[in-house]
Amino acid sequence: MRRTKAEAEQTREAVLAAAIDVFLKRGVTRGTLEQIASAAGVTRGAIYWHFRDKLEIFTALERRANVPNEELGDRLKARLASETKLDPLAELAGAIGEGLQSFEIHPERPRILAVLWLRCEYSDDMLPVVARQRDADLALQQWFESVIGLAAARGRLARALSPAMAARSLLLLVNGSVLDWLRGPGEFELTAGTMPMVTGFLEAISAKRSSGRQK
Repeated sequence: MRRTKAEAEQTREAVLAAAIDVFLKRGVTRGTLEQIASAAGVTRGAIYWHFRDKLEIFTALERRANVPNEELGDRLKARLASETKLDPLAELAGAIGEGLQSFEIHPERPRILAVLWLRCEYSDDMLPVVARQRDADLALQQWFESVIGLAAARGRLARALSPAMAARSLLLLVNGSVLDWLRGPGEFELTAGTMPMVTGFLEAISAKRSSGRQK
């Protein structure tokens, strides 16, 4: 029987959801297509209809985890370009807070990130995945740098750090907090525990904070 588009999409989503469960339980290397098929309640043939192999399933999950950050960055850049009186650092803090909240609102995202960061054994065949993760981190750092650079251009950045160094520092702060949260689920609330550090850092590099100290 020919499957409808909706049924095919439902099967694809079931496979991805099952893959998250299997990868979290067994790790990416030890998890198998048979285990994913069993968890999804489908045949291996149904998996091959959508994915060539396990690596392609992993890549689909990886892409799903990164897309929200890209969309958030695009929205912020457009807003800052159209409203020149906005404080880029304050807007960046708000965007980071929105991104952190999305992990708490949408439970699938932290589960995927836990697979990527905690349950992936990076063997030789996974080297392209390592490269893509580095690219994703670099893209996030470049997003931070572009906003902080805009703050500098608008006279809102202190001279203590360059935009590049400030962006790198902020990336490590945010990623480190998310990783700590993933390693100790339930120990603290991600947004509430991270945003005071983010806002404190951005306030510390703000020209307003710097000029206030000079007075």
